[in-house]
Amino acid sequence: MKKKKIILLASIFTLLICWSACNKKETAIAPPLPGNEALTTMIITATNAGDSTDVRTAKWIELDPTGATPPDTSLAVLNLKKNASYNVTIQLLDSLTDVTPEIKDRENYHLFCFDVSSGLNLTCIQTDKDTNPTPLPIGLTDLFTTTAVSNGHVEVTLHHQPNVKNGDCAPGSIDMDCTFTVNITN
Repeated sequence: MKKKKIILLASIFTLLICWSACNKKETAIAPPLPGNEALTTMIITATNAGDSTDVRTAKWIELDPTGATPPDTSLAVLNLKKNASYNVTIQLLDSLTDVTPEIKDRENYHLFCFDVSSGLNLTCIQTDKDTNPTPLPIGLTDLFTTTAVSNGHVEVTLHHQPNVKNGDCAPGSIDMDCTFTVNITN
């Protein structure tokens, strides 16, 4: 009788162990967040909203990812007319490959920010929005508005913000940081 109780208790114990092992919830492992993009070139194309024949382009190139060789800023000059609005698009390249569609695909992780130097009569507003529950700006398309004649710089940074994007430039890391000379003329 004692032997039957021991076998019965051992069987129940074994069943409980098996049952508890089978009922454990699986822990979901989140997929890794996309890393920073390797970018070499930023091209800004500005089309005058009042004159579609007035199209201006500026290009910033850095082919050395180590930073040992300075970027080529010889084409990073944007000449705009005073008292005008420009519809702006930004294109990004990795060497010769256009990676702008990848940035668009990952729009919920990216934000372009514009830092206009003091004295430059330019405002920059992102016009496109992402698909977050509360849509936030991206900056692949923008509106640049000029007023009086002036000269200065605009620093354009692409912020990489997976799971921290909130519409501000502070969170995340920077994928690309470019400074363009801007001349606002008659």
